[in-house]
Amino acid sequence: MRKARVQNILTEKETQLNSLVQESTDAVSLITNTISRLETVNEQIHEKSEEISTYRAELDRIQGSMDQQIAHNEKIIGKFKSFLED
Repeated sequence: MRKARVQNILTEKETQLNSLVQESTDAVSLITNTISRLETVNEQIHEKSEEISTYRAELDRIQGSMDQQIAHNEKIIGKFKSFLED
């Protein structure tokens, strides 16, 4: 009888251990999945940031061309105005 009781206790403890091992495995899996998802989000953020940098560079180039055109036009305006003043 005592041997059966000890066996029951051992079986119960083993069942509890298995349950705790499964909980631990599930917790690690949750953390691993969270890390993976965060890495994916960071990759997407980097991609969007690169797109913004590309657009910004192109806008800066266009702005530079526009500034050059304004300066050129102002020069021509000045010359025409000087003709009218003579």
